[in-house]
Amino acid sequence: MRPSSALSCISLASALAGVSSVAAQDAQSRLWDAAIAGDTLTIRQAVADGARIDSLDTRANPNGRLALNWAAWYDHPDAIRVLLALGAPLEAENRTGFTALHHAAESGSVAAARVLIAAGADPLDRNKAGRLPLETAIARGNDDVASLLEDADRAGEGRSAEERAPGAAPR
Repeated sequence: MRPSSALSCISLASALAGVSSVAAQDAQSRLWDAAIAGDTLTIRQAVADGARIDSLDTRANPNGRLALNWAAWYDHPDAIRVLLALGAPLEAENRTGFTALHHAAESGSVAAARVLIAAGADPLDRNKAGRLPLETAIARGNDDVASLLEDADRAGEGRSAEERAPGAAPR
């Protein structure tokens, strides 16, 4: 093989490797955007195309949001169900400790909060500022979500006190 042919092969291989990483990034952006839109078909396709369900989206905010957090923020219960079925971690946090339930509380997303609680989200999980989802809902004036969280707390939904204890294994 001539040196120029070898160089062409190396360039082609490098270009193809770059296409693969670009395709994965496109899948990742498609996942986040689909979660924002509540597009369950695109969520499934993006994951099938290599998007990471637990990847933090920092495109618009340095604190980031996971796909599940986006679906919660925009009140897309069907997208939440699909993301959970695909393995989205229910209690995953962004950089400030906000779970999907915190984001539902912050944005007033009642249907999302209901689905998250039914799936086992912990209404007593505090973010890094020490704030509960209930306190977040109250601070934002989201009374319907606050009532739902109060009811969930009274009903003992979410993790038990033993499961919330320091050093307890996550479920």
